[in-house]
Amino acid sequence: MHAHEHITAGHAIPEKVNVPDIVTLTARLAQVLAEEVDSLTAMNLGRVKELQQEKLFLVNALEAHRRQVATYPHLAETIPSHDRRDLEGVVKVFEDILEENHRRLLVAREVNQKIVHAITQVVKENATSAVYGGRGKIGALGADALSITVNHTA
Repeated sequence: MHAHEHITAGHAIPEKVNVPDIVTLTARLAQVLAEEVDSLTAMNLGRVKELQQEKLFLVNALEAHRRQVATYPHLAETIPSHDRRDLEGVVKVFEDILEENHRRLLVAREVNQKIVHAITQVVKENATSAVYGGRGKIGALGADALSITVNHTA
């Protein structure tokens, strides 16, 4: 049991919110998201993937703190005003970075969809079979057409 907890019905009930931990976790998550944005801009998808494990850990740790305050709402009242200001400041920076991260993810997704569409179009255009008659090329078959050659000399 920590010094800032007391036991009720076999459960340790915290007496205060650990604001320095929340600030540190939120600041680090903001750094990770900023790095993710930079990696997306550089199309360094390998680095984006590497950041996922730490991002997941940080999100889960922050969620545990959120659940603690949701379970024990009185804890919010124990946060000193200077800690509250620090927390509000880091949350504001975090929200700005989160918004930029979301915007960049949408842009990356749109670019990816456009690339896939362009590749699909090129494949479709090159997959058509030409139809030849006695005077040369007279048209094209669709991508799902069967190409047949007829030997007229036999």
